[in-house]
Amino acid sequence: MSSQNLHFTFNYVQPEEYRFSHDSVFLARQVFELFTGNLKDVIGLDLCSGCGIVGLDFLFHCKTENQIMPAQFDFLEVQNIYQEYFNQNCQRFGSDLPPVSFFNENYEILKTESYHNRYDLILSNPPYFRVNQGILSPSEFKNRCRFFIDSDFKNLIEAIHNALKPEGSAFILLRDLQHHGVNPLIEAQKILGDKRIVSIVGDIRGTPLVLIK
Repeated sequence: MSSQNLHFTFNYVQPEEYRFSHDSVFLARQVFELFTGNLKDVIGLDLCSGCGIVGLDFLFHCKTENQIMPAQFDFLEVQNIYQEYFNQNCQRFGSDLPPVSFFNENYEILKTESYHNRYDLILSNPPYFRVNQGILSPSEFKNRCRFFIDSDFKNLIEAIHNALKPEGSAFILLRDLQHHGVNPLIEAQKILGDKRIVSIVGDIRGTPLVLIK
């Protein structure tokens, strides 16, 4: 995919210390183009949402291309610094924003009974790296954006499985880490066993877009 964003939505606000990449907006657009279900009764989730870029971009594409909006869209993010930016971005979105909620929680909460089979659609651009796979920044904020610090990859996949309805779809960016001796695609399928199918459905600037279904 080109590094040029051909589907501009609106001007976001975000922390200066760590700004989202085009991966997030390209993820939202690709999912919008790939998802073929009726959105009328859909409950969606932007997982590891930051200031809401992926989910809000997806909703903006629905709005501007006259698609039915989801019934509800949640945003789950462990770092509470993002909530004020999320609130501002919702205001900047403009009219026709469906009901949204921001949850300042660790994604392990999705493994609880209260979230079981809640979501029809999950979008996620999660941290890519494990803590032993690179040099940590002096900034804890940046590290928590880039590395699995608050939890781990296994819990992420298990959380998605528990929160996703049996016929739901989760689209997640999983960077190839084979130079670190890790293949996240194979690892995710091992974690899920025969409960879900994990497949590559796209490529975003060299990062596989993976569907868990």
